Amino acid sequence: MLLPVVCLLLALSAPASSQDLSVRPLQKLIDCPSAGVPESGVYDFELRAFPDGGVLAGFTVGLLKRLGIGLYYGGTKIIGFDTPEWNPQPGVVIMARLLNESRTLPALSLGFINQGYGAWVDSTDRYQFKAKGFYAALGKVFRVLKVSEIGWHLGVNMNPIEEENEKLDFFVGLDFYPIRQVGVIAEYSRGLDDREDFSFGEGKGYLNLGLRFAFAERLALDIHLKDVIVNQPTSLRGGAGIGREIRISYLERL
Repeated sequence: MLLPVVCLLLALSAPASSQDLSVRPLQKLIDCPSAGVPESGVYDFELRAFPDGGVLAGFTVGLLKRLGIGLYYGGTKIIGFDTPEWNPQPGVVIMARLLNESRTLPALSLGFINQGYGAWVDSTDRYQFKAKGFYAALGKVFRVLKVSEIGWHLGVNMNPIEEENEKLDFFVGLDFYPIRQVGVIAEYSRGLDDREDFSFGEGKGYLNLGLRFAFAERLALDIHLKDVIVNQPTSLRGGAGIGREIRISYLERL
């Protein structure tokens, strides 16, 4: 769905000079991983608030030049009067950069993440938005008109832990910074690894949109719109509207 748009933007920006993902501030998408890996000695703290009083906090840290790890934990009904419902286990992230971005080639990263998003569903032992599991991600950034940047992202993933549907899935995304402090993010995940009985999705995939405000290249505020094309049934969404969440990210060097 987004792939033609990505290809068009890539073609328009091809003559421009490239900007490596590793030096862009707070490089991540919304739910989908990117080819970005924290530099050695740099950690990225994240706090997001999502529907049903949900809170998810975590961090990633660069251990070596091309290796990063992370840890996440949270739950739902944390904000409000109800008793909090915590996730059954922490989320773990491991990511390794295999290929740095060059003028002609994209960056390539491999990783694993068992942290999904939204509420944990006990009846199926999975998150509302399924964790990516093992993934491979490509990404490349292009500088346009000296002040703007366009980044495109493409990846494949499979989650062998949530055994209900062990299919290979794919995702695409882009982020556009008309100026350094403001970014627009879009990502689309096909959702081929959702349950085959369509209890988690109608087969249309998941489109998420975001608006990012970056401050001093270390602090960012994101506003996300989740499942914009309404793939999930109302029983899981808690309503018929589009999901809304806020994410705060902070990057610092050890």
